[in-house]
Amino acid sequence: MTRSHTQRLGQAGHADRLAQDLTDKGSLRSPRWRHAFTTVPRHLFVPAFHVRTPQGTVSYTDRTPGWLEAIYTDATLITEFSPEGLAISSSTEPSLMALMLEHLQLEDGMRVLEVGTGTGYNAALLSERLSSALVTSIDHDEALVEQARVSLAAAGYGPSVAVADGAQGYAPRAPYDRILATCGLGRVPAAWLDQLDEGGLILANVGLGLARLRKHGDGCVRGRFLPDAAGFMRLRSSSTPGVPTLAQVLSATGGEPDRVRHMDEVPGLDDHAMSEFFLSLLLPFGLRVVQHREEGEVHCVLGCAPGAWVRAEIDERGRAVVAEDGKASFWDAFCGLLRDWDGSGRPDIGRYGLTVEGNGRHRLWLDRPDGPHRWDLDTASSDR
Repeated sequence: MTRSHTQRLGQAGHADRLAQDLTDKGSLRSPRWRHAFTTVPRHLFVPAFHVRTPQGTVSYTDRTPGWLEAIYTDATLITEFSPEGLAISSSTEPSLMALMLEHLQLEDGMRVLEVGTGTGYNAALLSERLSSALVTSIDHDEALVEQARVSLAAAGYGPSVAVADGAQGYAPRAPYDRILATCGLGRVPAAWLDQLDEGGLILANVGLGLARLRKHGDGCVRGRFLPDAAGFMRLRSSSTPGVPTLAQVLSATGGEPDRVRHMDEVPGLDDHAMSEFFLSLLLPFGLRVVQHREEGEVHCVLGCAPGAWVRAEIDERGRAVVAEDGKASFWDAFCGLLRDWDGSGRPDIGRYGLTVEGNGRHRLWLDRPDGPHRWDLDTASSDR
């Protein structure tokens, strides 16, 4: 019996167990998607990968003991690191993939654009569900796209896979009924609205939330965030500004400030997940804020953007010593947004929605689009 035949036999059992795990977790709900997860051979898309564990990063190839078992678990498999050691490409954890695919509400005959090909595994799942002819997948990385094509062909699928700037969508195959972004966004690109059919859906990780947005007759897309926080690797694009990496934040905030002040307690720092979601959308774009915690308590808040940074050290009573450099006062914006969120009753993610207009304007809202709690994301101003 050949090694590849042995792997095929093993894959079937492992894929069945993975699908059952995703079903038990509530991520996988429909028979059509369960069939896709049991049919598509994930191991063909990740012949070598890395998994982060509490003990460190573990590397696998097809000759590593436990390779097949590691692939068919509900874990993100890292396939590429940057020179700085940051993960920049991966096969996303299957439970998140299943959650997003279920929320796409696909019907037979629909045309789908996937932004962020990565390994090609998600494109294979879409092709199994719809047919390869209806699936388009794009990525900015030529090497990734070529490898994904090879893996897809080996698995028996042939969707349209192209090298393209994700922020520009892919006009040659438009219009689409669904646009799925398997990468993190700061804002929804206007090109996607142009390429989406009326009534179509965009499902994307915006900030730290999963937004499901439907296109209306006036050209805007509007919808709610799913009640599950999410974080993908950010979209790499030549046409969208970048957000500082963690290493850049740590480096930028280690210098001598041009001013220091003392502040009273800041409300909202105790609810980490929700405050992070709210801030990820409303802080000025290009600003990265990191909250350092010990035993659940925030001890330090760091933030930087081009030309300015803030470092706030917080004592056991919640008071802050704030060091800043540059013209902008990011700490005031940070505190003001936290007070907004705290004052509106600390609502959870599922109560928030997003409207994106054809001109690129983004508006976050609480409970309803025309309600009293609305924020313009382009200026991070509140209409409250």
